[in-house]
Amino acid sequence: MNVLSTVAAIFVLLLVGYAARKFNVLKGSDTLVVNSVVVNITGPAFAFMAIYGKPLTTEMIRPPIVLCITSLIVLTLAYILAKALRFDRRTTGGVMLAAAFGNTGFLGYPVTIAAFPGQGEALSTAVITDQFGMALPLYSVGVAVAATFASTKINNWQVLEFLKAPLFIATVLAILLRSVAIPAVLVTSLELLAAATVPLAMISIGLSISGSSLKMARVPFMVAAILKMVVLPVLAYVGLILVGTQGVVRDVGVIEAAMPSAIMTSVIASRYGANGAFVSGATFLMTLGSILTIPAILSILG
Repeated sequence: MNVLSTVAAIFVLLLVGYAARKFNVLKGSDTLVVNSVVVNITGPAFAFMAIYGKPLTTEMIRPPIVLCITSLIVLTLAYILAKALRFDRRTTGGVMLAAAFGNTGFLGYPVTIAAFPGQGEALSTAVITDQFGMALPLYSVGVAVAATFASTKINNWQVLEFLKAPLFIATVLAILLRSVAIPAVLVTSLELLAAATVPLAMISIGLSISGSSLKMARVPFMVAAILKMVVLPVLAYVGLILVGTQGVVRDVGVIEAAMPSAIMTSVIASRYGANGAFVSGATFLMTLGSILTIPAILSILG
């Protein structure tokens, strides 16, 4: 099976989740349970096994740094465009979130596996990029943006909640213990849990999307979509080239930058009042659009 067929198969799992909700096999509220299992159990196992025992190179540090910088650039561009187009304050915050923070975990991991089968360097890069290049900025800068443009006060410690997230802890532990021998039975158990991450994550995305999300402003969506799906990956590609990153590590960095808006952006936007309905709709539409854009980017990267 070629790469594009494998990517298509991954998106079929998304449609399985969507169909399960549509035909009442599962409910939209079940997304919370599935997400909880992925974020707190299978996801940490996946992140740990993606790094544990694998060689880590200094080159792998570059994609998350470049993604952080380019995301800040896109945040700034989104703000400038939103002001120029006279979006209201809450929608401005929503556009900034939707444009800058991508689904580098739930969607980025399976796409990386499909694009680079059996290449541990690729998956390790994806996990490090997701945790340090997207999740860390989202739970700090992203929370600050959402609260600022919703005029909501936040506790200073809230931006540090990310540090106690199971996925982040598992990533750090895997880096620290990657050369330490652990019992074989534990490794096998973690591998079994990790194997459930991709299908559960894709089904979760399918469960979370809804046609009602289509009722949204077209111009703000177009701004967010172009910045997220075109401008950000181009900036990431240029940035990685400038810092001398080559091959698989560079390609994984670009692929992660090209992911559609993260599901957690709509959660954060809703929680702090930065037009969560808009961000949810943008996430839905970009995720559907990525069925076309991700294969296109894989083809361009070769």
